[in-house]
Amino acid sequence: MTLQAQQYWNAIGSKKDFEDPLFMDKLVPFLSKSPAIIEYGCGYGRIIQNLKDQGYENLVGYDFAEAMIERGHKLNSHLDLRLLDKPNTIPCANESKDAVIMSTVLCCMVEESLQQQIMSEIDRVLKPHGVLYLSDFLICDHDKYKEKYAQGQRKFGTHGVYTTTENLTVRHFTSQHILKLLSQFDVQWFEQIDFKTMNNNPALTFHAIARKIAT
Repeated sequence: MTLQAQQYWNAIGSKKDFEDPLFMDKLVPFLSKSPAIIEYGCGYGRIIQNLKDQGYENLVGYDFAEAMIERGHKLNSHLDLRLLDKPNTIPCANESKDAVIMSTVLCCMVEESLQQQIMSEIDRVLKPHGVLYLSDFLICDHDKYKEKYAQGQRKFGTHGVYTTTENLTVRHFTSQHILKLLSQFDVQWFEQIDFKTMNNNPALTFHAIARKIAT
């Protein structure tokens, strides 16, 4: 995660509310009876609270924005939300978690090397046959994005990268790119879904469940 993204989520982003869904009906069949679940990029703990409401107890959320963690503790002091010392790493032992959730975090990792780094970390901490629930933004053909993508292509050299009006550089992906990132996993479910961003803009997202391949 970049310093620019960290500064954004500590300031502007920490005041926003999020609505990206977690499809529990898709996830539950892959969970053991008492799974150890972590969320990387938990924000203020909305998804962790959702999981707790569903009866799950062994839950930890990690985020690199101190303001997000502070907000989460104020809203739900009972949640185990922790500040990351080092972005793009997960402070958990090898093969210690049953499930990892990462929702709209990759979009802040413009460089492919950072994306690959966090995917390797997720693979490291998951138990054999553990699952990753991943969701993020796909390249959208809505007119609103055409000029943004064009400007980003000229500035960054990558289609789908652009800088928002709030000065946050983000990346939207092709489904092929995401599946390539997931190539070390066994993808169980992948679906594209129309969505609205936190700023109420039209968007195209994906939700995926991928299982760690036991060696």
